Amino acid sequence: MQNKELNKFNKMIGDKAIIIGNLSDQYSKASTPEELMWCAIQMQNHANALRVITERLGTDTKEVYGG
Repeated sequence: MQNKELNKFNKMIGDKAIIIGNLSDQYSKASTPEELMWCAIQMQNHANALRVITERLGTDTKEVYGG
């Protein structure tokens, strides 16, 4: 894995973390059950995407560094 690929993964992880944080803020300010549900679903979707990205990063770095 090259440094360029690591930077790409790190950027994707950072972006997802920011999105989840922003959704968390929206969730705390939501005033209707529909808004709460929408925020919860969006956070779950982005958390799942974050999990997939980190698993891929772990797999790719394991191939480089062993383990």
